Formats: sequence, structure tokens, C-alpha cells
Amino acid sequence: MTSTPRTPATTTAPAFAPAIRTPGTVPSPGPQDELAAYLAAHPAPAAAVDAVIRDQRGRLLVVDPVYKAGWDLPGGMVDDEGLVDGLVRELHEELRPASLRVGRLLAVDNVPATVYGRALTACVYAVHLPHPVTARDLRLQRDELRAAEFVTQDEALTRLPERLRRRTAAALTAEHGAHTAHLFDGHPAPLTDRDRRALLPGPAVTAAVLVTDGTGRVLVRDAGHTGGGRDDDGWGGGSVWRLPGAPVAATETPGEAAARALRTQLGHPADGPTGVGRLLAVESTGCPAGGRALITHLFAADVAVSHLPATTRRLSRDEALRLLPSHEAALLRGAQR
Repeated sequence: MTSTPRTPATTTAPAFAPAIRTPGTVPSPGPQDELAAYLAAHPAPAAAVDAVIRDQRGRLLVVDPVYKAGWDLPGGMVDDEGLVDGLVRELHEELRPASLRVGRLLAVDNVPATVYGRALTACVYAVHLPHPVTARDLRLQRDELRAAEFVTQDEALTRLPERLRRRTAAALTAEHGAHTAHLFDGHPAPLTDRDRRALLPGPAVTAAVLVTDGTGRVLVRDAGHTGGGRDDDGWGGGSVWRLPGAPVAATETPGEAAARALRTQLGHPADGPTGVGRLLAVESTGCPAGGRALITHLFAADVAVSHLPATTRRLSRDEALRLLPSHEAALLRGAQR
């Protein structure tokens, strides 16, 4: 989200024609050399990265640093490296977890130079450790951290200093939505009405397709072959078998998402809503995955699918009701009443 660095106004943009060299001559600095020299001397804000880490009970990890008063989020200052690289380095140094995965960017806070004597850009990321995890599983860097604890969200916010508390609260709100918080010293940046509407929290919306054969068997797919292992999207409740379906993108209708699932998961050449029949059922459910409610639309498939991928199976209705996740089983019951 940073803009492209500009060269100084006095610099003339060099031509991109190849330079003519004679033996023994030193090449003139090229555009990349000039840009590197300019960036090396250019003043820049300090950068910090913090992590929102939860255990399997949803509690937040907070740490007690040796070098300053008060509790903190795990993380630290970025050196001459990428933001995510710096966060991974800090977490490995201070906590030494068995493994970790950096998720999405939750908040960006621009702290003015009047606070610390230098402008600071602080970024908060969601970071995932393998579950189950406890504070005892972490090996603390004792010259940096006195302690680490998983505590409730309210307790974590109570322990954090005021400036960090504001930043963390905004990051946690973003964690339960679909946006990244843009902050000025922990306070939300001014937004237009259009921007504010775009950030309104909303449920996750998915579309599924009911494909049956002449005997009434239900077509299901193996969600373990989506690239992320079993229950890849977090909504399966541990079930590996799912109805053909896909999340509804912001620019498409549920019918278009259902047609996209037919095309990408079953190889049916459907464009837009073509090949998707009437809406059979809609199921709303609460789910801890991502902290968001889920609304699923189930559509009939107008055409038979003859050549099926190896990752699909046809199940009897009773088998499908037993093996599908609970919200998809509820959809199937509603569709077949």
C-alpha cells in the first residue's frame, strides 16, 4: 500500500537505451543505481509489527517485555527487511514456536513523530500457531520477555497501554470483519460514507449445488483435495465431504457463484448462472471459523454431470446427511422436504 518512490526533482530520467562501453571504462550509474542511492539516503518512518495470536479457546497471547513497562503483543521492530519477514523473525526469536503462519493484515497505524520523536508505522497481523497450544509450549527469550500468557480478549485489552490498546481493539474488530483498520495514532482514519458502507460487518455467503442422479444419490466432493487439507475453508466442522460450492465474491450473485463451482469443481462448462436451476434452500448458521455467521444458498443443477472428477462420490441421501457438515445436511433436508 506504499506509493512508488519518486526520484528527486533535479534528477533527469535516463534513457533506457543500452550504454556503449569501451574496454577499461567504468559504466555510468544506471537508473536502478540512482534509485538505490536515493532510497538509501531518504528519510523513512520506523516500522513495527505485532501479532494477534489466539489459542484454541480464542484467548489472546500477550507478553511482558523486559525492556519496557506494561504488557504487549508479540512482535517488535522491523530491520532492513519486509514487514512479514520482520514479524516472523521476531516471533521465532522471542517465542520459538514449533511453527507459525502469518495471516492477513488487520491494522495499519500511523503514529506521528510528536509521540516518539520519529514517525512510526505499526502493523498488526493475524498469526496462527498449531493447536492445541499453551503458553508453556513457547520457549521465551528471557533477555527480552519476562512472561507470556493467553488471556481473554477483555483481559488483554485491560493489560495493554492506552495507545496499543486502541490499535489492538481496532485490529480485533477488523479480525471479525473483512477489512483492514487504517489508523492515525490508534484512531480510525476519517472515512467517506461510501468507504464506511464498504466496511460494514457482514456474514460470509456461500453457494452450493445439489446434483443428483436418477436414483436420487447426492454428488459430494472431497474438500481435502482443495490444497489446504481437510476442512480447508474452516466451515466443514471436520467433515471432509462437501457439496459442490464456493464462497460468493463481492462482484457476483449466489447463482453465479454456484455456476462457478460447477465449472471449476465438476468441469461443467457453465457461464454465469447458466446450468444452475432454482433456489432450493437457504441456511443461516453461526460458526466460530473466522468469527462470522454463514449464509449458504443451495441451488438445483439443471443438467446432469456425466464425467466426474476422481475427487467426487455419489452418496445415498442417508449417507450424505451423515457425512456432510451440519449446515449442508440442513440444506439437504430442506431441499428434499
